[in-house]
Amino acid sequence: MAVNVGSSSIKTSVFYKSDRVDVNINFIGLAVQKVKVKYSGLLGMSDYIYQVAVRDDLRKAATVIIDNVVEALERLGWPKPSTIGHRVKFAGYGKVVEKFTKAKEEVMQFNDYLSSRHNTLCLEVLGRCKIAFPSANQLMVRDQVVEDLSLHKEYKIPFSHSLIRRYGLLAHGYHGLAIKACLEQVKKYNQIRNFSGVICQVGSGVSFSAVENGKLIYNTMQYAACDGPVMHNRAGTQPPGISLRLLKYGLDPSSLSHVYNRLSGIYGLAGLPADSTTTVEDILCLPKFNEVKLSYLKANGVELFRTIAEVPSANSFIFSGGLATKHRWLGPTLLYNAKVISIETMEKLIAKLSKPEALTVEADGITLYLVDIDEQICILDECEKFSGVTDRLGLSLGVCEVPGTAIGTVHEGKNGWGQGKICLCRSGSDFLFGNDDLPEGLILVGAQRSDFFFRASCARNMGIPTIFFEASTFDLNLIEGKKIYLDTPTRSVVTL
Repeated sequence: MAVNVGSSSIKTSVFYKSDRVDVNINFIGLAVQKVKVKYSGLLGMSDYIYQVAVRDDLRKAATVIIDNVVEALERLGWPKPSTIGHRVKFAGYGKVVEKFTKAKEEVMQFNDYLSSRHNTLCLEVLGRCKIAFPSANQLMVRDQVVEDLSLHKEYKIPFSHSLIRRYGLLAHGYHGLAIKACLEQVKKYNQIRNFSGVICQVGSGVSFSAVENGKLIYNTMQYAACDGPVMHNRAGTQPPGISLRLLKYGLDPSSLSHVYNRLSGIYGLAGLPADSTTTVEDILCLPKFNEVKLSYLKANGVELFRTIAEVPSANSFIFSGGLATKHRWLGPTLLYNAKVISIETMEKLIAKLSKPEALTVEADGITLYLVDIDEQICILDECEKFSGVTDRLGLSLGVCEVPGTAIGTVHEGKNGWGQGKICLCRSGSDFLFGNDDLPEGLILVGAQRSDFFFRASCARNMGIPTIFFEASTFDLNLIEGKKIYLDTPTRSVVTL
């Protein structure tokens, strides 16, 4: 079973032998939602659609979907799924596929402020799946673009090394499964093995990605769900001064995420409440919203222009996502707004795309590919790669002394001081209190926290990410002398 949760949708697919059934709900947050159950032509089964009113009740949305899945399986006489893959975005760095654990659920809860409520909804669905399918193997499938630590390199981040490391200013980029699927599609159907150009994912969520010789080099969704282009209920990249001004003028800091992730985007441009009955497609199609549509297209054209700057010779563009594939004028219009093509070229491309069978079109040296991807299959494919090997590097029993991230090679005592190193500090290890050549992070290991009171205080004063754990709970041989990524608030460590 594949579960694809967005910030306002849940898409599920159950596979048995060569057959499949899909149960979906969209526009969670609006006044009404449609639940769609599709049996894909299974003999004796009829697809159906009905309306519900879950509004912003994420638990109710999860319950409605999983109850419908259970009912569909009973009608078909299918067994309950043995493996369930859940697409997740803001789960921190790690393997593409891992088994859900309590610690990983806590990481998702910690990162929910970045996720436009995606993580909360994902955990609600996970909870319902555990109840409905208690014996299933629940797997998290990370939707990161690359399997490296970060797509965005430090030399491109305009802050000091200490700030980047202390606050974890590293971004993975998202829509990773969609990007991988697009590259596979053009390889399979267009015989392009090493695509160079731009991939434009345009649905409720939007991102643009620069690709060079088959390798992703840039993605507009950098650090949080609201980063990048304007989306349905997400503001897109905005000057930091806007959030500073909101706080300066009295906005409750706890409300800031809600303002950016639910009261903005194309709904914000249209002046519509988050629980209206108007969909994104209505805004793009109805004449009364024409000015809003133009603003949306121009704003996203700017983000597309920025992406093209990473591959200035690009003349090939892949468009995927529900809005781009349903509204075929959207791709050429965005290219026009990004100043890639003239209005004459735009009209030629739109005319060619008016034929339903047209999936690849060319005009004036520009090639546009329409790709209708199936992320459910992508989730399933990733789950099949799951090795089942337990990650032994969890520090879930540790205690965060100083929040932050660190990347470096682990050495004990004074050998662990300096840039690119993480200091492993036992009770009797040397600690260079007056040294300016600070380590990237500190791992305190001993019988009790009180043994490290002064060293933890020193770490706080110097802003060094620090974690403590009891020596009996972890095998130090797993990390000594190795390069690791350490995130102290979520108490996780990954060898690099």
